[in-house]
Amino acid sequence: MADISRRKFIKGSTAMAISASMFLVGCGGGGTSTSKPVNTTPNNNNNNNNPVTSNPNKNLNKSLVYVLLGGGNDSFNMLVPTNTSSYNEYNASRSNLAIAKNDLLPLNNFTDKNGKTFGLHPSMKKVQTLFNDKKLSFIANIAPLVEPTNKTQFNSNSVELPLGLMSHSDQTKHWQTSNANERTNIGVLGRFADTFQINKANSQVSMNISLSGTNISQNGVSSKEYSITKDGSIGLKVKESSNNPAITQLNNALLDSFNTILNQNYSDSFEDTFMETTRYAQTHHEKFKTAIDKINITHNFTSYDSRNDIKFTANDKSISQQFKMIAKAIKASEDLNLPKQTFFIEYYGWDHHDELLNNHKRMIEVLSDSLGDFQTSLEELGVDDKVLTVVGSDFGRTLTSNGNGTDHGWGGNAIVMGKDVNGGKVFGEYPSLVLNNPLDIGGGVIIPTLSTDELFAEVALWFGIEKNELSKLLPNLTNFYSLNNPNNPIGFLS
Repeated sequence: MADISRRKFIKGSTAMAISASMFLVGCGGGGTSTSKPVNTTPNNNNNNNNPVTSNPNKNLNKSLVYVLLGGGNDSFNMLVPTNTSSYNEYNASRSNLAIAKNDLLPLNNFTDKNGKTFGLHPSMKKVQTLFNDKKLSFIANIAPLVEPTNKTQFNSNSVELPLGLMSHSDQTKHWQTSNANERTNIGVLGRFADTFQINKANSQVSMNISLSGTNISQNGVSSKEYSITKDGSIGLKVKESSNNPAITQLNNALLDSFNTILNQNYSDSFEDTFMETTRYAQTHHEKFKTAIDKINITHNFTSYDSRNDIKFTANDKSISQQFKMIAKAIKASEDLNLPKQTFFIEYYGWDHHDELLNNHKRMIEVLSDSLGDFQTSLEELGVDDKVLTVVGSDFGRTLTSNGNGTDHGWGGNAIVMGKDVNGGKVFGEYPSLVLNNPLDIGGGVIIPTLSTDELFAEVALWFGIEKNELSKLLPNLTNFYSLNNPNNPIGFLS
């Protein structure tokens, strides 16, 4: 490889360069290296086309991590009441799916206004520590709503209900848009990017970074996500740096050849679009990789490769590494010139109609470990004071067993974590779990008493959105919360 003629041969090989370009995947954000990305996602929500403005907190560094548990987390087995009367109701309703009271992990120093105490699923040891250390809280009985709803109104069909209630596709969308009476593709985090990166240069990495590819949550009117993997950004793959001069020369030749192909003009519209997208992806890959490569985390994230008691899936094993990559990206935010960032992870597989106890045990452990490791890494990197993590799911599940699992429900319990969280509490009204209670519309499907609008309104205020602009972001918010209210909608953030 030392002679120059071989280098020229490689450089002149169009086929090799085009093959190299195929290692790139669409990075999200669309666009080209010379023009602003164009969002072609259809939008039927006219209200969402109105610009949103930010408050003085826009100058504060903030990173929001949004974790969606795809499929419907059985969150009444995640957060369980432990005072005698409430646990007995839980035990009777859940029958063969109930967790023994002595196995639950106690949450210390918290009793709600109704005298309820709580414990966690026995696989959530790291979340238990986070809660008891006041770094994490729960939000009880929350789900997409259009307006406040009670059982009488539901049965008489006298209130507007979320479209596609108890449907995976619709409820997952509503959790990402918080607009439950429309099927819009404009997400809450996309609106954040529309606000804070309104004049985004095409060479600038999007503030919305996804570990789960294209998603509705980070799709805005003029913005999209930048997709990465647990290993980082995607770009031209050549052999890592080496002391071997021949390898170095090969790398340089490949890069030269690749850039030659990228910088050519193409008369064919398909070829031109493809190369513009590839050029855009490579530009961002180089910027992102350079920033991330500077970051080192010494904390060991939990590994599941050597476990014999539980068979963890490839999906399970990747989650902790996705959180680790997010921690690195947050630390690299200054080099990336991203004072505001959002991150999206969808951890799928929670639709446990069967084998609930075993599958839920496995996945809730992965979630708990990942949250604990993530928070520890943020503290190690000295960025924990700028990060808020929110964990939600399509819907809660039925209190009743279908024999070996549960079916689609409505209200469920969410998680919020971070230094700004009023930790060690359960916010909202944890419902009675007795069957046929005033919120049970049949089979243990619980009407939510908090809306996702209230959750995301509080997140938006923390992130830097003006309070009087919240209804542009969340068109149904005023059905639940007055913008004249001096308090936060739920109160989980200090």
